[in-house]
Order: sequence, then C-alpha cells, then structure tokens
Amino acid sequence: MTWTSFECHKVRKVKYNESDRSLEILYADGGSGQASGITKSRYVQLMAARPEDRDIFFQNIIEPYVVARRKPPLAPATILKFAAAALLLAVFLWFLF
Repeated sequence: MTWTSFECHKVRKVKYNESDRSLEILYADGGSGQASGITKSRYVQLMAARPEDRDIFFQNIIEPYVVARRKPPLAPATILKFAAAALLLAVFLWFLF
C-alpha cells in the first residue's frame, strides 16, 4: 500500500501492509516506527477518527503495538552547540593548566 498523510500532532504519515498486518509510521518529529499486529479494522478506525481525536486514539490503540522506533537524527544546531561547548571547555582547561 502507499503512504497515507495523517492529520495528527504526533504522526505525519502511515502505511498499512495488509499481508503481515503491520503499520509503518512517520512521526511528526522526524522519527519513524513500525507496529505489528494491527488489524484492518483498527487501521480503518484510526483513519475514520476525527482529526482532534487521532492523537488519543493513536496513543491508546496503536502505540502499544509499536515494536521498533527510530529517533530523529540530531539537528545540526544541536551538534554545533555541543562542539562549541567542547571547544570552550578545552580552551578553559588549556588556560587553567
């Protein structure tokens, strides 16, 4: 099946695979995940839920079945902040000794 855009605060897109009853998930924060054991009726319920109720439905009904979740990669700004802090620490220690 193809990716389905999903209007929700937590999830951006989902893709249901009927043959192995799995749901691939692209989270709004950039991460991804996979849920297994999701029946077709649960998937249909998820798609039929009102947009304001989908976050709660997803959290209570789908998230317990998530078997793999990848966090989003670190943002370049976060890496730069860490590198700047390490550089400042190195300079401080150089002046200290």
